[in-house]
Amino acid sequence: MLPYPLVLLPALGADSRLWEPVIERLGDIVESTVVAHAGDSVESIADNVLAQAPDRFYLAGLSMGGYVALDIALRRTGRLAGLALVNTSARAASPERRASGEGMIELAEAGRYDIAVERLAGAVAPPGRGDVVALAAAMAGDLGAAAFRDQQRAALDRHDRRPALSWIDTPTVVVCGTADGVTPLEHSAELAEGIPDAELIIIEGCGHFSAVEEPARIAEILRTRLLRVDPPTAR
Repeated sequence: MLPYPLVLLPALGADSRLWEPVIERLGDIVESTVVAHAGDSVESIADNVLAQAPDRFYLAGLSMGGYVALDIALRRTGRLAGLALVNTSARAASPERRASGEGMIELAEAGRYDIAVERLAGAVAPPGRGDVVALAAAMAGDLGAAAFRDQQRAALDRHDRRPALSWIDTPTVVVCGTADGVTPLEHSAELAEGIPDAELIIIEGCGHFSAVEEPARIAEILRTRLLRVDPPTAR
């Protein structure tokens, strides 16, 4: 087993079930922990992750988890042994995304959270993946309206991190899917181009929740591109 654990951060509205298929495939080499989003800003969520994480660890974040992982990496604490940014972006929320997110917050606050859950679940899955829709709906439903609202607010108020990407000094792999309707390929390309020596890996036909759509592929990427970094010397 590697001496440093792997900390995994889920997407907005998701929980540990998003990463479970990947964790099962990495259990022979690394101890993995999923840290839930707690807070109403990317910065406060990152504070909570760092408070729970060990002194040294690998970090992987999917979608909103990637926003939080970026914030942690940009703090340059020296605690990260490696970084994986999956189906995520360094951009601030677009006007269109803000309008959509505000609409879902309004639904949640008006007692129509079930409709917000339905919209979220439909957005993250590519056509033909009813299993992903069902899982996304179950996770968001269990999260509850209050926590969902806080996560939406954090995602909508995030900063544009593109100007600061060159500051990241952690070995980084960026992963995206060609069928991701939430985070386009160009967003991942920006991450890989902006972070020194980052590697971009594209999964054909994969949507936004790659950890459940292609868990074997994601596990293989983490095993060979993230966890291969030599722990005693990685900085």
